[in-house]
Amino acid sequence: MTTMVELPDNWAGMPATFIEGALLAANLSPAPLDPDLWQPILLTGGVDEDNIEPLTTEQKHAIMLRFEQQYVALMKHEYALPQALSLEAARHDGHQAFAEGFLAVWPHIEPAWQEVSVSDGSRRMLSALMTTMLFLHDEQGTLAQMEEAGLASLPSPEKYYQQLALMINEVALAADEVQQGSGARAVNPYKSVGRNDPCPCKSGKKFKKCCGK
Repeated sequence: MTTMVELPDNWAGMPATFIEGALLAANLSPAPLDPDLWQPILLTGGVDEDNIEPLTTEQKHAIMLRFEQQYVALMKHEYALPQALSLEAARHDGHQAFAEGFLAVWPHIEPAWQEVSVSDGSRRMLSALMTTMLFLHDEQGTLAQMEEAGLASLPSPEKYYQQLALMINEVALAADEVQQGSGARAVNPYKSVGRNDPCPCKSGKKFKKCCGK
């Protein structure tokens, strides 16, 4: 059974349901993301506050353990919502907090998605995931906004909820493919060498006649 983060007794931040969504958003980044960018959100909910106490070592360990558990499940295409967030039951405050956590971290993730090239299918899946999170956060408000925008013919929220696990796993795989591709380019020692430049191996030959053959 999938469970959420086990928070230390001294935790004074957001609830575990919020953290589950926040960690999920961070795990769906198509580019490496510094935890220092999103960890403070787990304390404040994204509200700007002065003099925020940093996470303790114990708190970081608990949070990053759940972060890694999520990542492993996502890479196996096996992530499922924790039992407390099952969508088979009626929506409740926990679902709203989960979506709120996801949406609070997403502004740090979205720019990376805008900069990468992925398939149309992955783009559609990402769009559907965001729509589903908006429904979970405020179903009636989102429906009203969609109607105003002339999008009233879209499937019902329940249709989105039923596909949420699929959306999450598909977007995670797309993000991983982008990161793997970026990593392959990053380790290329000749990526900045022109074909007619002197070869970096100091042979005296042009790159295209030497290591660039």
